[in-house]
Amino acid sequence: MTVVLRPFRTAEVDELWGRRQREIAAGSSWGPSTREQVAERVANSGTWTDTPAGLVFAIEADGVLVGDIQARRSQGVLPAGVVEIGIGLYEAADRGRGIGRAAVARLTSRLFDAGEAHRVQLSTDVDNAAMRRVAEFLGFGFEGVLRGFMRSAEGPRDYAMYGMTDTDFQGTRNRWTSTG
Repeated sequence: MTVVLRPFRTAEVDELWGRRQREIAAGSSWGPSTREQVAERVANSGTWTDTPAGLVFAIEADGVLVGDIQARRSQGVLPAGVVEIGIGLYEAADRGRGIGRAAVARLTSRLFDAGEAHRVQLSTDVDNAAMRRVAEFLGFGFEGVLRGFMRSAEGPRDYAMYGMTDTDFQGTRNRWTSTG
């Protein structure tokens, strides 16, 4: 399977806005809240912006849009050189196929190779075993639990925090060739 990170295409705005409306209806407050904000995110994807999203890419698997991945380096929130990544695969059928692992590996490689980060971190729900396996396979170190970190319909959720430094990345480079 071929996994590619690329900027979003203008023709994808309506599809993304439809997805975002379903998320908002389900109670998600994370992400753009208007069609114009979705269109702006699409127009700026593939380049760093000063928005909370930072750097956004579409994830394409075998020529089909399957998700998105972001890198955030919020000034005043994170120290310089620290980047946080987040990923979303849109359909359950695309999970567990190695797409997320390949996307995280590609974005993390880019951040370190381009000198855009000296530390990359990610967090995930403590019960998201698949994402935790991805982080651990790629060499991200488990750093602890962020208690009550993310709000949900069921109440606050605990999140597991993972981190990788540039030195860690250099030591794990060989295992990354198996990420597809």
